[in-house]
Amino acid sequence: MASSTKLKDGRRYKVDSLGIDSLRKKFQIVMDAAMGAEDTSFASVPAIGSAHPSFPYLFVQSYDVEEGEGPAKHTLTVYVNYGRQEVHTEGSGQDAYTCAAEKWGWDSSTDQKDLVTDATGAPVLNSAHDPFDQVPQVAVYAPVFTKIIKFTSRQSGVAACNCKVNSGSVTIGDLTCPAGSLLCSVEEERLIGDPVWKYRYTVRLKYKTNRVKLMGSSELVDIGWDVAVTDAGMRELDAGGKPVLIKQIDGETGKRCTVTSPELLDGQGHAVARDGTTAPTPYNFHFQAYDRTTFPGWFYSETDIPDAPPSSSSNSNS
Repeated sequence: MASSTKLKDGRRYKVDSLGIDSLRKKFQIVMDAAMGAEDTSFASVPAIGSAHPSFPYLFVQSYDVEEGEGPAKHTLTVYVNYGRQEVHTEGSGQDAYTCAAEKWGWDSSTDQKDLVTDATGAPVLNSAHDPFDQVPQVAVYAPVFTKIIKFTSRQSGVAACNCKVNSGSVTIGDLTCPAGSLLCSVEEERLIGDPVWKYRYTVRLKYKTNRVKLMGSSELVDIGWDVAVTDAGMRELDAGGKPVLIKQIDGETGKRCTVTSPELLDGQGHAVARDGTTAPTPYNFHFQAYDRTTFPGWFYSETDIPDAPPSSSSNSNS
């Protein structure tokens, strides 16, 4: 058992461009008897994981322990090593949380999209103004934003954001992402043995842009992760609303014949009329592919590190 603990002279610290980066305190512990086995904690010495009283971004990370020799064997010298943790606190009361960001940034991934409207806004049809048997697919810029961040406690509701897209416009850095353009996945890890950080989250937001003309509109609309499908088929609705096979005038015989490949439909279940002179305008449906939700701000906020710590001159006796 320790009979006395005393903070000794001989502090040592490291300074960088932000101020105090690390610090070491020296304690002398006088034991009632010589230490019989190696101790890992000491009374009246700052506990591992505790914050420095004057530099709250510095935490106790380890001890260096020296045992005296000869008659002084019952005296221990404990060096308490503080190191910087990038800590940011947001909110207040029950809504406050403490976190430290490890990574923030975009990659340069691509993805595939169905080409129903080309880059100029023109419909994608074959030379007979029919839809292709298979919708052409092309590569589209689809970078993934990744943020890795640690917390002192579990963040509730995170899993509910998986496989959902943003319900409103989100700005990440200098990129503004419209609603429906960010597909979310989140990983949660429980950190074992870390005295400060208990959970690590890896947030991935995959951005996708897909500009198409919808439902006969002349305007290009970015539908993001939603899907546009050209209305086409081999059946249409008759006057009574019953689906029947489409018949068109055969170009060779001049007779009405049942079609053998999909025809463009008008969005109301009827084949688009063909007059032989004007190319038909396709009707593109818009389908919402994923549920939408509001992502927490910490998913993508750029700054989750503290303001510059105070200079060493602000603490003369810590």
